[in-house]
Amino acid sequence: MKKLSFLGVLLVALPLGAQTSRPQTRPPAGARPSVASDADGASVDAILAALYASVSHDEASQPNWERMRNLFLQVGMLIPPKNPRSDLFTVLDVDGFEQRVKESVAGAKQKGETTSFFEKEISRRTDCFGNVCQVFSTYESRRAPSDEKPFVRGINSIQLVNDGHRWWIASCAWDTERADNPIPPQYLPNTMPSEYLKK
Repeated sequence: MKKLSFLGVLLVALPLGAQTSRPQTRPPAGARPSVASDADGASVDAILAALYASVSHDEASQPNWERMRNLFLQVGMLIPPKNPRSDLFTVLDVDGFEQRVKESVAGAKQKGETTSFFEKEISRRTDCFGNVCQVFSTYESRRAPSDEKPFVRGINSIQLVNDGHRWWIASCAWDTERADNPIPPQYLPNTMPSEYLKK
């Protein structure tokens, strides 16, 4: 059975719920973000690269949670694939996502499973109007950058907004590729063979 992506594998088996509030961790409205935040939000390319970099890590480290927080609006949402056993979606903020990931990683380590994770974008479709963008970002996930094949692929649906200074992620919802849910050809690189994930 295929595993889910990092932005899904660590959440789908956990109890469903919603995180709707957390302490103020970003500048209040009207305040300018830090220089580092400005760099990551300088363009659509920059903020997507920062998102994938923030979740990727080796066995000895963990996702860069502070960098991830600086990518999302304070009310930004992460929505993983729906648990097939439930009629509800899990809706998380970054703090809620961090908590659940840490719980899942701790469980994986107790079982002796690898926790390294590297995710990269392989294709993108972007639609923008004014200060808003909708991005379909197709990704591959590996346990090591040198792995020949990913253990999972999927699409991140990312909504971006620009406050006049930089881009922010308003939400990120995603689903994974499965036998009954193949990624449509228009969301894959032209060079990607149709049998890519088959062994």
